Amino acid sequence: MLAEGTAKVSFVNYESVGHVLALTHKLDSHDLVMKAYFDFLQPAEGLPSQDSATGGQNVPQRSLKDIPMQTSPPANKQTPPQMKPRVAHEAVEVAAEEVMDQTEDVELVLSSHVAIADPLKLSVLQHSTFLKDTKKAHPNFTIHIKDNGVHIEGTDRQRVEQIKHKILDCFGKMAEINLTFEPEEAQFLAREDVKQRLLETVNQPASPTLYSVSDCTVSVTSLSLNSANQLSSLIQSQLCHFTVPVDAELETMLYCREWSEFMQALSFCLVKVSEQGGIIDGFTLKGMESEKQTEIMGFLTTPIERETVISMEPGRLKYIQIHRHQLMADMNQVSIFPLEAEDACGLKIHGHATACEMAEEVLQSVVSSICTRTITVNAPGVTRFLEDAECQRILKEMEKKFQVYISLKYVPWQHLPHQDVFDTAWNMMSCRNFPKVSPDGVPQELKADSTHTNQNGAPGLLESAKKNASAVDEDLGANNLDDMDDVDLYSAEEPTALMDQDFSATASDASQPSASQLLQTDIAMGLSSELEEEAQLSLAIQYSMETSQYSLEDEEEQLQKALELSKKMTQHESSSSSPDKSPAGKKSFDTSLQDTIKAANTLQLFVFAGYPADLIRVDIAFGKRVTGRQVEEKLENRCVRNLSDYHRICLDMIKRKHAVDIQIQGTIITVSGFKDFVAGGVFDVKLLLDKISSSVSEREILKSVQWVYHDPVSSDTTPYSPDATVFIETAVKMRLQKVDILLDNQPHTINFEKMQEYNIATGKSVKISRKTPTSGALDEDIPEEEYSLLSNLPEVSKVDEESDEFQNVVKNFYETIKEYHSKIRIIKVEKLMNRLLYNQYKLKKASVLRHATYPVIEQTLYHGTSEKSVKEICVHGFNRSFCGKNATVYGQGVYFAVNSALSVQETYSPPNADGHKYIFVSKVLTGDYTIGCHSMKTAPLKETDDIPLRYDSVTDDITKPGMFVIFNDTQAFPEYLITCQRITRG
Repeated sequence: MLAEGTAKVSFVNYESVGHVLALTHKLDSHDLVMKAYFDFLQPAEGLPSQDSATGGQNVPQRSLKDIPMQTSPPANKQTPPQMKPRVAHEAVEVAAEEVMDQTEDVELVLSSHVAIADPLKLSVLQHSTFLKDTKKAHPNFTIHIKDNGVHIEGTDRQRVEQIKHKILDCFGKMAEINLTFEPEEAQFLAREDVKQRLLETVNQPASPTLYSVSDCTVSVTSLSLNSANQLSSLIQSQLCHFTVPVDAELETMLYCREWSEFMQALSFCLVKVSEQGGIIDGFTLKGMESEKQTEIMGFLTTPIERETVISMEPGRLKYIQIHRHQLMADMNQVSIFPLEAEDACGLKIHGHATACEMAEEVLQSVVSSICTRTITVNAPGVTRFLEDAECQRILKEMEKKFQVYISLKYVPWQHLPHQDVFDTAWNMMSCRNFPKVSPDGVPQELKADSTHTNQNGAPGLLESAKKNASAVDEDLGANNLDDMDDVDLYSAEEPTALMDQDFSATASDASQPSASQLLQTDIAMGLSSELEEEAQLSLAIQYSMETSQYSLEDEEEQLQKALELSKKMTQHESSSSSPDKSPAGKKSFDTSLQDTIKAANTLQLFVFAGYPADLIRVDIAFGKRVTGRQVEEKLENRCVRNLSDYHRICLDMIKRKHAVDIQIQGTIITVSGFKDFVAGGVFDVKLLLDKISSSVSEREILKSVQWVYHDPVSSDTTPYSPDATVFIETAVKMRLQKVDILLDNQPHTINFEKMQEYNIATGKSVKISRKTPTSGALDEDIPEEEYSLLSNLPEVSKVDEESDEFQNVVKNFYETIKEYHSKIRIIKVEKLMNRLLYNQYKLKKASVLRHATYPVIEQTLYHGTSEKSVKEICVHGFNRSFCGKNATVYGQGVYFAVNSALSVQETYSPPNADGHKYIFVSKVLTGDYTIGCHSMKTAPLKETDDIPLRYDSVTDDITKPGMFVIFNDTQAFPEYLITCQRITRG
């Protein structure tokens, strides 16, 4: 008994223990808990353990009858009174005997582990034949090195013990000799190549000898004392010391990076420079002194050229070039070249290794000592001020006086292409959305044409447009699409609006506008707007098909009108449709204009200097120069209280035109900014005040005039909303023949000559009338006047160089640029979005998908072009009418390259005056293709017995295409424009 209710049972055959524990035992319906019990784990009665060197543990066997078993049921159950301890003893004894009978034939595998604390001795044993011989003598036993010792497994306990003692005896007989050396000598002997050479000299399979190095002690271990002595003597005799005198002019080589690399690569040798200098102390093996001395002298006397690059940001490089040029000039022992590519900016140093290392250390310290500061200047018209020669003189003066370099970050200010701010403001006003009727329950539209409109735009129109697009798509699928291949969808002429504007999509200089910046300016003037993806194209197609309502002469004009007004509609589809004029119910529609105005007032200066105090001086000095040139003028007029939305837009346009700030307080208008700019702003503000004074106020218009439209069935009239009435009446006062207007987010045209309102979305017209409280309908003769539609410019935005999008475009570009990889640098990447081209491309893609058999129908390809053609492609897409400019080897269509290496060649992308080249990254529907030839004006027919279908494109090689040619302009969509430049090396 161990305790109350707990008994210990020993088994004659220990192999039966596992089987007994696996069974379930009960005593008079009570469960007995059986657990393994190990004496050697018990602190009080533990058995003595074996020596740690053997690592083996054996559990002694004891007879079952030595210790009677007593047990008790679990504490939560009560033992019946008639239960006796002897019953439990007998039950367990019977169960144990049954299990032992079942398992007496099972052999138990025994194991023993001989732990070895000395890894060198274990390694000697491993390299000797001892283990192999032992395994051969005991084939039924497993003997191997494991866990820092020797592990033995077998079924015979006696033989396991014999093998263990034999191994311990072997370890006990190993000889060990310790030798003491100087630190450098011990470090040399620890080298792997030295150790391997020495051991190869003395080692024999029967008696391997090894040594290890710890600090200054070398320990030699072997199976025999003779072998250990032999290796010890060899180590002492082979260690050889030598010296190499070094001339003063060569001593600098001992401190450069190349010397360290040479020392690591020099075999069987350890050297160091003596503390006195001029001498190299070395250790090597006997007989190698001369060889190592020769190698060292050969390295020291051989001139070594090094080329290294110190990377830095462009501003630091410019600072060093301007203010540390004399320092670089004094480093005449090396050549220093500036690197100013986008992917590599810094200084490249070339020359003798020692001189390069010294120059690198000096320049690195200069780079790290440069201080930087970002100065943000907020002042009306500050970016326009930068264009003045006076501002450039101020910046140069500060750079020279304070020994700094100033880098500028700003949006370049641009003059308005159209200087008449009042006409431009009116064009922007016409892009606003007006509620058609007053919010008093009067129907907004004839019931047959009414569509639900919410704050997100005009879903009714969009749904109609999508249905039209679907119908057109089905119609295109039903007809022979090949008939379109010979149709030139684009004219060779450029739109007048684009001709008048400087569409500089290829500029790269920081002082020149990018395409995206010009487009932002045009959007701000109401000259461009976002196209809705589905509605725009389908509206144009629907409108062009309604030829029955118009004469042939009007058809082209009406189609253009549909396109232009659908653009206007989508520009404002996110504006509120609430009819009231409260600020909370109305969204700003001139966000781009406000951003442009704000950009003209913000400038960032990145200043690089040698001392922090110089940064502060620049901040104070430039701030004073700007503040000292700021003036303000105030104009007072009672009519300021009567400003309409149109007049407020005029004020914003004056801000934009002159780069000034205008504030209104009561009846006072304050114009502030730079003195020269304020004068022009004040002049235009006075003109505006004159117009306001001579015009009729909105309140007076609503009192005296009412514009209504007629129900075509009942002839009932419905008045337009106050906002729409004011707009229409203002257009009449301006003596316009017709005006475009957004009513309930749907594009309309008001024709004053015909007194008719035309809904472009539904294609229906209603009669309109102008009424006064006293006189009924009013007819006025309005002279015809030329009307110019809004410009159709695509969206262009510069891709951020830190974005994943930019990295992906550049990565793909350089992956196929081949031999031009180090010859071309990218200046910028611009993303293009021409909604019209995109919708045409989507329609064509759906058509190609229906009949294509190739698994891949769309590819990203490259198209190099000249600066002159960039604007044409951005606006109108790729035009096969211009084919033949570069080549028509595979057909008279538009060519695209699989690899950018082809597009960057001078033939396909000739540089402009600044050396800039232009490459379009385009999505191209290659579809099913075949080999092309020079005479092809369209893709050839496929060889099929069914309906005759043409290939979608042709190529130069079917198996490995290098280029593709398309004959349908809608098969390609320009996605990105890469502006790059050939790297010229001096």
